[in-house]
Amino acid sequence: MLEITATVSFAPPAQANPALWRIEETIEDRRMHEVTIVVRPDPKAVGDSAIVLTPTAVENYIRAHPALEDFQRAVCRTEDGRQLLATVWSRNRHIEPAVDGERAEMAVGPSLSETPPGVALDPSASARRSAPEPLKVAAVLQAAEELVGMPLAWGADPTTGFCDPATFIAAVYRRALGYRLPTTLDGLWEATGVSVPVWDVRPGDLVLLDRGELVGIYLGADEIAACDPSAGEVVRLSVGPGSGLTARIADVRRLF
Repeated sequence: MLEITATVSFAPPAQANPALWRIEETIEDRRMHEVTIVVRPDPKAVGDSAIVLTPTAVENYIRAHPALEDFQRAVCRTEDGRQLLATVWSRNRHIEPAVDGERAEMAVGPSLSETPPGVALDPSASARRSAPEPLKVAAVLQAAEELVGMPLAWGADPTTGFCDPATFIAAVYRRALGYRLPTTLDGLWEATGVSVPVWDVRPGDLVLLDRGELVGIYLGADEIAACDPSAGEVVRLSVGPGSGLTARIADVRRLF
């Protein structure tokens, strides 16, 4: 029997832990379409309340919390009123992703023969991208499994020992296949991968829940790996019948 192995692995964090802030409160101003995020520095912050103060981090935090998704602007400030960051984002979100019929038909059965939408390629990783499909699947799953248990901090890259729902996905595919994916939930939802039928889901595919508030990597056996805000870390989640998540699957995307 042919045994398939992958050689991708994550080195220990190469950077110091990021400057973490703890989210103390969110204040909604629907008249101004603005949400204020009150934070304080806390190097021990972890989970859904931990954030790195960057526009990407704030955007991912807002997108992952449906109650906040109607807002167009976010301001981060300290408890004494000092403004630290302000960011504005587009409201052009699709309610449901459009399935590209031609690409989807190509994806059912054979692997993708071209670089999928939303993916930039690292020239140094051409060998991994041209590897047989079983090796690519093994590399993606290994990279995902190695991050199970990594704590959540919004906007953090896994090289710092933390990640969020989007940076987790980007890191796995970067390490496994040399893909450069968006590090925002909106970028993954709007323009990444080829949409395929849910019944054709395969290990290594992206599984998007709700309107892209949570994205996981399909591991097989009705499980995904995802950085889940409710758990505060990267976990394995069942998406099979009876899990409560099956009905929340909005799309499946193929990347190779």
